[in-house]
Amino acid sequence: MSRNVIQRGKKRVLERSLKQGALGFLDTAVMAIAGSAPAYSITASTAALVAAVGIAGPAALSIAFLPMIGITIAFSYLNLWRSDAGAAYAWVGRAIHPALGFIAGWALLSLSTIFMVAAALPAGEATLELVAPERLHDVLWATGIGAVWFLGVLALVTCGITATAKVQVVLTLLELGALILVSGLAIWNARAAPAEPFSCDWFFPSAFGTFDSFCAGMLITIFYYFGWDVASNLAEETANAKKAAGLGGVVGVFVIVALFLLAQVAIQMALTSDQIQANAANLLPALGHVALGAPWSAIAVLAVMVSVVATLQTQLLQCTRLLFSMARDQVIGEPMGWLHPRFQTPWLAGIAVATVSLLLFAASATVPSVKQLMSDLINAIGVQVSFYYALAGIACAWYYRNVLFTGWRMLVFAGIVPLTSALFVASVGIFQLPQLGFRVSIMSIGTILIGIVPLCYYRWRYNSRFYTDPPESAGARKTP
Repeated sequence: MSRNVIQRGKKRVLERSLKQGALGFLDTAVMAIAGSAPAYSITASTAALVAAVGIAGPAALSIAFLPMIGITIAFSYLNLWRSDAGAAYAWVGRAIHPALGFIAGWALLSLSTIFMVAAALPAGEATLELVAPERLHDVLWATGIGAVWFLGVLALVTCGITATAKVQVVLTLLELGALILVSGLAIWNARAAPAEPFSCDWFFPSAFGTFDSFCAGMLITIFYYFGWDVASNLAEETANAKKAAGLGGVVGVFVIVALFLLAQVAIQMALTSDQIQANAANLLPALGHVALGAPWSAIAVLAVMVSVVATLQTQLLQCTRLLFSMARDQVIGEPMGWLHPRFQTPWLAGIAVATVSLLLFAASATVPSVKQLMSDLINAIGVQVSFYYALAGIACAWYYRNVLFTGWRMLVFAGIVPLTSALFVASVGIFQLPQLGFRVSIMSIGTILIGIVPLCYYRWRYNSRFYTDPPESAGARKTP
């Protein structure tokens, strides 16, 4: 096991290190794209987006891109300050308040474990479409097969970051190629007799019917983009971490917005609203039938399966690296930071995340409808992502507050852009929460508040310096 015991006062502290320099810039950019899982996001979320905003899907995706790129810039600046596997947990905790940092980390753990179920369901349905079409919309079968996919990905992630990164590059290239092919052919085939004729108005805010429709669309599109931030959690394993990890996230978001817009246009042109809603959790395969026809439409099914495997990988990586960082700081149970002696991966953290996720799989199997389950999961995750990203954006502006007026770039990119982006995503989450119902509120807010219990317990048990060291800020004098 890669760990050395050192003495600090009367306490023995375990120093551990992940596999440094295992990833390059291309790897982090690929991880950012895979984390957002374009094919999965499209197949799982587009029906909800169309139901919320109608033909304004391209406008919703374009507008949500602006605050999202603002948050990626915030992550980039924060990574210049501190490259940490805990990312927002460490940044918020060291810049604003340690307890708030813990809750930020817990929010990511919470939404990621819920996301495991939301991600694996389309993999289950895609598998059923290939081998047992008669059980396509059976919740029990979809969740069961999704759980099997999840366990397979867990085994791969445990085998080390180098192997995972190599697999991820191949999967992501296959996914992008399939998505561009299916979307492009769907537009081409639908050009003569489209379900909805193409219009530039789709891209303008005037396409939204009401303000409520706009806010609902923003929450769903936040879910679309979520996942690119895994690049920052892998910073400690990335060469030239301070620049590569942040830039990888920015590049990833630019790639995925282009893919989202291409696919959204294809879906609106090729499928009617009834077809979209009838295939709510399995939409890309439905588009594949229009674009390619049998048997080549299986390419779209495979794209979804590849995308799900890719995003499950990145989510497990993100959760295990976060738990590793929190355990290293002694704000959560020390075993969460134990590294596998051969692969240098937080193997016990992976088992802990898997256990909670499998319990959620079992609970999800009791929901009567895959469509209803996906809608609830997407909205709950959207609220939690809004909270998590908002804290990171605020932390960036707050950490750099003393040096914001040293130049216009610092003022704009470390202050104004992160703060306005954070306020936007936070406002969307706060406004939408009362509209989502009791069940979604419990899933989103309740699971975050549960984090207060481990916060208090481990603070009492370890009395970590994470809670007693003074906050940090750019330009501030450090005490000797």
